[in-house]
Amino acid sequence: MKLIRTIIFSLIGAILLLLPKLATAQAMPAASSATDLKASGVKTGTSLGLSAAKSADHTTLLQLLKASGLLEQAYGKEPYTVFAPTNAAFSELPDRELPELLLPSSKQRLIQFLAYHVVKGRLTTDQLKDGQTLTNLTGQILIVHKQGNDITIKDGRGTVAEVLEADIRATNGVVYTVNRVLQRIVNKGPIVR
Repeated sequence: MKLIRTIIFSLIGAILLLLPKLATAQAMPAASSATDLKASGVKTGTSLGLSAAKSADHTTLLQLLKASGLLEQAYGKEPYTVFAPTNAAFSELPDRELPELLLPSSKQRLIQFLAYHVVKGRLTTDQLKDGQTLTNLTGQILIVHKQGNDITIKDGRGTVAEVLEADIRATNGVVYTVNRVLQRIVNKGPIVR
Protein backbone atom coordinates (compact mmCIF):
# COMPACT_ATOMS: atom_id res chain seq x y z
CA MET A 1 0.00 0.00 0.00
CA LYS A 2 2.90 2.34 0.80
CA LEU A 3 4.37 1.74 -2.68
CA ILE A 4 1.02 2.49 -4.32
CA ARG A 5 0.73 5.76 -2.37
CA THR A 6 4.26 6.74 -3.38
CA ILE A 7 3.43 5.96 -6.98
CA ILE A 8 0.22 7.89 -6.88
CA PHE A 9 2.02 10.86 -5.39
CA SER A 10 4.47 10.73 -8.24
CA LEU A 11 1.61 10.53 -10.72
CA ILE A 12 0.07 13.58 -9.20
CA GLY A 13 3.38 15.36 -9.40
CA ALA A 14 3.76 14.40 -13.04
CA ILE A 15 0.36 15.76 -13.81
CA LEU A 16 1.15 18.95 -12.02
CA LEU A 17 4.31 19.11 -14.08
CA LEU A 18 2.33 18.88 -17.30
CA LEU A 19 -0.10 21.59 -16.52
CA PRO A 20 2.02 24.69 -17.18
CA LYS A 21 3.43 23.22 -20.38
CA LEU A 22 0.01 22.18 -21.58
CA ALA A 23 -1.52 25.56 -20.86
CA THR A 24 1.10 27.10 -23.14
CA ALA A 25 0.60 24.42 -25.77
CA GLN A 26 -3.16 24.85 -25.76
CA ALA A 27 -2.84 27.89 -28.01
CA MET A 28 -1.43 25.55 -30.68
CA PRO A 29 -3.57 23.08 -32.65
CA ALA A 30 -3.99 19.77 -30.86
CA ALA A 31 -2.00 16.82 -32.14
CA SER A 32 -4.25 14.51 -34.08
CA SER A 33 -1.92 11.56 -34.38
CA ALA A 34 1.34 10.16 -33.14
CA THR A 35 3.03 11.66 -36.19
CA ASP A 36 2.39 15.06 -34.59
CA LEU A 37 4.35 14.04 -31.48
CA LYS A 38 5.96 16.93 -29.71
CA ALA A 39 9.15 15.85 -27.97
CA SER A 40 9.28 18.94 -25.88
CA GLY A 41 12.05 18.05 -23.47
CA VAL A 42 10.73 20.93 -21.39
CA LYS A 43 12.19 21.11 -17.91
CA THR A 44 9.70 22.57 -15.46
CA GLY A 45 12.11 22.95 -12.57
CA THR A 46 9.35 21.80 -10.20
CA SER A 47 8.05 18.50 -8.89
CA LEU A 48 5.33 16.53 -10.59
CA GLY A 49 2.93 17.69 -7.89
CA LEU A 50 3.57 21.40 -8.34
CA SER A 51 3.24 21.22 -12.10
CA ALA A 52 -0.04 19.28 -12.52
CA ALA A 53 -2.55 21.92 -11.43
CA LYS A 54 -1.69 24.25 -14.30
CA SER A 55 -2.67 22.17 -17.35
CA ALA A 56 -6.01 23.05 -18.91
CA ASP A 57 -5.98 19.73 -20.77
CA HIS A 58 -5.56 17.58 -17.65
CA THR A 59 -8.31 18.91 -15.37
CA THR A 60 -10.08 15.53 -15.25
CA LEU A 61 -6.87 13.82 -14.18
CA LEU A 62 -6.33 16.50 -11.55
CA GLN A 63 -9.90 15.97 -10.28
CA LEU A 64 -9.23 12.23 -9.96
CA LEU A 65 -5.97 12.88 -8.13
CA LYS A 66 -7.74 15.15 -5.67
CA ALA A 67 -10.51 12.59 -5.10
CA SER A 68 -7.91 9.89 -4.43
CA GLY A 69 -6.57 11.97 -1.54
CA LEU A 70 -3.07 11.82 -2.97
CA LEU A 71 -2.65 15.25 -4.54
CA GLU A 72 -0.76 16.76 -1.63
CA GLN A 73 1.65 13.81 -1.68
CA ALA A 74 2.90 14.37 -5.24
CA TYR A 75 6.08 16.00 -4.13
CA GLY A 76 8.17 12.84 -3.61
CA LYS A 77 11.80 12.53 -4.64
CA GLU A 78 11.73 9.09 -6.27
CA PRO A 79 11.53 9.42 -10.08
CA TYR A 80 8.53 8.15 -12.05
CA THR A 81 7.31 8.19 -15.62
CA VAL A 82 3.67 9.16 -16.02
CA PHE A 83 1.42 8.58 -19.03
CA ALA A 84 -1.12 11.34 -18.47
CA PRO A 85 -4.43 11.05 -20.36
CA THR A 86 -6.01 14.24 -21.68
CA ASN A 87 -9.53 15.41 -20.83
CA ALA A 88 -10.58 14.16 -24.28
CA ALA A 89 -9.23 10.69 -23.42
CA PHE A 90 -11.33 10.58 -20.26
CA SER A 91 -14.42 11.69 -22.20
CA GLU A 92 -14.20 8.44 -24.20
CA LEU A 93 -14.76 6.28 -21.12
CA PRO A 94 -18.23 4.79 -20.59
CA ASP A 95 -20.63 7.39 -19.13
CA ARG A 96 -20.75 5.86 -15.63
CA GLU A 97 -17.02 5.17 -15.25
CA LEU A 98 -15.81 8.55 -13.95
CA PRO A 99 -18.73 9.20 -11.57
CA GLU A 100 -18.22 5.73 -10.10
CA LEU A 101 -14.47 6.31 -9.64
CA LEU A 102 -15.22 9.54 -7.78
CA LEU A 103 -17.41 7.82 -5.17
CA PRO A 104 -15.79 7.60 -1.70
CA SER A 105 -16.47 3.85 -1.76
CA SER A 106 -14.31 3.55 -4.90
CA LYS A 107 -11.19 5.20 -3.48
CA GLN A 108 -8.98 2.07 -3.64
CA ARG A 109 -10.15 1.36 -7.18
CA LEU A 110 -9.35 4.96 -8.12
CA ILE A 111 -5.85 4.67 -6.65
CA GLN A 112 -5.23 1.52 -8.72
CA PHE A 113 -6.71 3.20 -11.80
CA LEU A 114 -4.24 6.10 -11.45
CA ALA A 115 -1.28 3.85 -10.61
CA TYR A 116 -1.82 2.01 -13.89
CA HIS A 117 -0.50 5.14 -15.67
CA VAL A 118 2.76 5.29 -13.69
CA VAL A 119 6.06 3.46 -14.21
CA LYS A 120 8.93 3.58 -11.76
CA GLY A 121 11.99 5.45 -13.03
CA ARG A 122 12.65 8.42 -15.30
CA LEU A 123 12.20 7.20 -18.89
CA THR A 124 12.83 9.63 -21.73
CA THR A 125 12.02 8.99 -25.40
CA ASP A 126 15.60 8.06 -26.21
CA GLN A 127 15.33 5.21 -23.67
CA LEU A 128 12.08 3.81 -25.09
CA LYS A 129 12.41 1.04 -27.68
CA ASP A 130 9.92 -0.62 -30.02
CA GLY A 131 8.45 -3.70 -28.33
CA GLN A 132 9.76 -2.72 -24.90
CA THR A 133 7.65 -3.80 -21.93
CA LEU A 134 7.17 -1.54 -18.93
CA THR A 135 5.82 -2.70 -15.59
CA ASN A 136 3.52 -0.11 -14.07
CA LEU A 137 2.90 0.43 -10.39
CA THR A 138 0.07 -2.10 -10.34
CA GLY A 139 2.49 -4.78 -11.59
CA GLN A 140 0.88 -5.03 -15.02
CA ILE A 141 2.61 -4.67 -18.38
CA LEU A 142 2.46 -1.77 -20.82
CA ILE A 143 4.00 -2.27 -24.27
CA VAL A 144 5.86 0.51 -26.07
CA HIS A 145 5.70 0.77 -29.85
CA LYS A 146 8.11 3.22 -31.41
CA GLN A 147 8.64 3.98 -35.09
CA GLY A 148 10.84 7.01 -35.62
CA ASN A 149 9.27 9.80 -33.58
CA ASP A 150 5.90 8.04 -33.26
CA ILE A 151 5.33 6.43 -29.87
CA THR A 152 2.32 4.47 -28.68
CA ILE A 153 1.61 2.64 -25.44
CA LYS A 154 -0.53 -0.52 -25.42
CA ASP A 155 -2.34 -1.52 -22.23
CA GLY A 156 -3.51 -4.90 -20.93
CA ARG A 157 -6.85 -4.61 -22.73
CA GLY A 158 -5.20 -3.94 -26.07
CA THR A 159 -6.01 -0.23 -26.13
CA VAL A 160 -3.32 1.77 -27.92
CA ALA A 161 -2.63 5.29 -26.66
CA GLU A 162 -0.71 7.71 -28.86
CA VAL A 163 1.85 9.91 -27.17
CA LEU A 164 0.92 13.49 -28.04
CA GLU A 165 3.68 15.20 -26.10
CA ALA A 166 6.80 13.58 -24.67
CA ASP A 167 9.68 14.24 -22.31
CA ILE A 168 8.06 16.84 -20.08
CA ARG A 169 10.64 16.76 -17.33
CA ALA A 170 9.91 17.47 -13.68
CA THR A 171 12.42 17.35 -10.89
CA ASN A 172 11.04 13.93 -9.89
CA GLY A 173 9.94 12.39 -13.18
CA VAL A 174 8.92 12.53 -16.82
CA VAL A 175 5.43 13.03 -18.24
CA TYR A 176 3.97 11.86 -21.53
CA THR A 177 0.60 13.24 -22.62
CA VAL A 178 -1.49 10.42 -24.13
CA ASN A 179 -4.77 10.40 -26.02
CA ARG A 180 -6.31 7.32 -24.34
CA VAL A 181 -6.91 6.13 -20.80
CA LEU A 182 -4.84 3.04 -20.03
CA GLN A 183 -6.66 0.26 -18.20
CA ARG A 184 -5.80 -3.02 -16.58
CA ILE A 185 -6.94 -6.47 -17.54
CA VAL A 186 -10.05 -7.42 -15.63
CA ASN A 187 -10.44 -11.08 -14.73
CA LYS A 188 -14.14 -11.68 -15.05
CA GLY A 189 -14.17 -15.30 -13.83
CA PRO A 190 -16.34 -18.12 -15.12
CA ILE A 191 -19.83 -17.52 -16.45
CA VAL A 192 -22.41 -19.01 -14.09
CA ARG A 193 -25.68 -20.09 -15.63
